[in-house]
Amino acid sequence: MSKVTTLFLSFAFFLNGCSQQTAATQKLDEKAVKVGIMATNWPKRVAVNSDFSVSAKVINVGQATLPSLGKDGDLLKVGITYHWRSTDDKVVIWDGLVTPLKSDLKNGEEQKIEMIVKSPADPGLYILEIDLVQNSAFWFAGVGSQTARTLITVN
Repeated sequence: MSKVTTLFLSFAFFLNGCSQQTAATQKLDEKAVKVGIMATNWPKRVAVNSDFSVSAKVINVGQATLPSLGKDGDLLKVGITYHWRSTDDKVVIWDGLVTPLKSDLKNGEEQKIEMIVKSPADPGLYILEIDLVQNSAFWFAGVGSQTARTLITVN
């Protein structure tokens, strides 16, 4: 085996180790989870009932590792999702599409995620609120984590 091939295989092994995916076995400890979320790129205007993408960054500032896979499929899987709110902060749509984490997210790590969002059916000015959820367990904002909020015109 050549030195280049050995170096390439070593590098590939290293990268593979950086993207560990673990299946959740139980509900996360709500006191040990805390994330920061920031929307980094989003459209200012979208059509009604349309799918579009939003770039977001999630930073794990809690003590628990967030698993990227679910138990028996999607149960207990952690993913990034959203709510739509009116400008007076009333919920218009609670459960948005869920985009899974790319890999487990350990304390101090961050992930850039391209999430898919579906716009409301009615035109207007809305607040898109981005949050994390552990499926069938809890929303991260409900246990003290930060969300990201941005205004989007739907027409």
